[in-house]
Amino acid sequence: MKKLLLGAAISAVMLSNAANAAIPVVGGKPQFNAANTSYVFLSGASAARKFIEKLFADTGEICDAGTTVFKYKDNINGKKQNAYLCELNPTLGATKPNLLIYKRSEGGSAQGVSPVIAGTAIEFLQIPGVSRSGLSNVGAGSCGTVDANNNITCDYNLSSKYSKIIPDFGVSDVDPGQFTGVNTPAGFSPVSAADLALLTVKPTAALTFGVPVTVSLRNALQAAQLGSACVGSETKACMPSLSKYQIASIHTGKLTSWTDFRVGNSDLVSLADAADRPGNNRVHICRRVKGSGTQAQHGINFLNYPCADAATPPVPGNNFPEGVPATQVHALSSSGDVTDCLNELETATNASNGFNNLYTAGGKRWAIGIQSLEKKSDYFRFVKIGGVAPTLENVANGTYTDWAELTFQYNNDHFATLSSDVATIATDVIESLGNPTVLASLNSGFVHSFGASGYLAVPQFNTVAANAKLDLTAPVNPYSHGTSTAAINNCRVPTVFGSQLNIDVLAP
Repeated sequence: MKKLLLGAAISAVMLSNAANAAIPVVGGKPQFNAANTSYVFLSGASAARKFIEKLFADTGEICDAGTTVFKYKDNINGKKQNAYLCELNPTLGATKPNLLIYKRSEGGSAQGVSPVIAGTAIEFLQIPGVSRSGLSNVGAGSCGTVDANNNITCDYNLSSKYSKIIPDFGVSDVDPGQFTGVNTPAGFSPVSAADLALLTVKPTAALTFGVPVTVSLRNALQAAQLGSACVGSETKACMPSLSKYQIASIHTGKLTSWTDFRVGNSDLVSLADAADRPGNNRVHICRRVKGSGTQAQHGINFLNYPCADAATPPVPGNNFPEGVPATQVHALSSSGDVTDCLNELETATNASNGFNNLYTAGGKRWAIGIQSLEKKSDYFRFVKIGGVAPTLENVANGTYTDWAELTFQYNNDHFATLSSDVATIATDVIESLGNPTVLASLNSGFVHSFGASGYLAVPQFNTVAANAKLDLTAPVNPYSHGTSTAAINNCRVPTVFGSQLNIDVLAP
């Protein structure tokens, strides 16, 4: 995490609380206590992990600019469970000057919906020294010392070392009503209309999603579609494409071998350069588990699931050996795991998670995944969908359709029991992540070779530019899955919101 410099224009305001809010480090560990720290628990959407992290580390909206933000992370891959300790921006008006906010990404979006509805305590990272009503610890967890980047690694094990508490609020990649059918997380019931009545749901931003493929598969698609001159190129012009129907066919298990992709009398594997060919031609999918909002939005946008009774659900996860003529589906609990899965299959290496322990013989494997455009890797690349690149401009001009509105939600009864500080902080997090200028700052870390991507503010609370051109310094999506009289429902075909009729008819 970075230590931001204090801007001269706001330094006078912030210095008044600095002495009381400072977090000392003793023996390599930050020192904090309940007397000066608010403990806040947020669960859900792993796709938004970096987005939320950047809010605390880089903007000064929640954590006081110019002070250190300490990041706690799990000892599995550092992406399932996190927490952020910082000195609060004093303009928030909280009575306690410091904040320790937990972000659980494990299990994905439904963990920011189902336990919030049910009032169920779920597992979070255990950080010694935390004391809050309703919190229970299992085992004796411990955390290491601060490293050069202000990161701290903590024990995390669901069988022996974790904390349990009811989330204060949740975040999901899609609206809560989508967690039905195969989107229902283990241990919970499908979300009902009665469940939704218990919640306050607030849309904040439209998140761009895409289809990542391993680099060697990207290269093969370039060779087949665009010619040898494009192989390995990172330009938008040389970005290969898959159609919506092709993607749907893969994720419903209809295509089981990469040789099923035909190019004239040849197949995709035979057209690839020798160095890019896989050790086995079986199709691998790195996707998410039940309860993932990333998985849910993909089902909506490509399969019309769960929106239509006749829709085909995605093929379930499995552990088939490659000799079985079936699509290999790796169902993973976080978007970080999806990145690891794609990385390992591309490099034919077994990292800590070992997703491809069975798939190293003969070298790399070709794989396709599901990710938000927050994500980058040396070992996968996004493809166009139907010839359209996954950029903010293309979402705003109506030509790129793989996106969904992210929502925050809280249980009204539970929220009423929170301290004023915790409620204020949760509310400020939600409002900050819907602010177009804050989103522009966060999007600066999500620029790809084919263009800017990431988040657009929702039109429910923001005004679309009068000239109908997207302003990347304050991006607002003119389209929404909600209307002026109906709440967000990602099964609804997006339309221009309300009376904001500024649409660029010259869009490609």
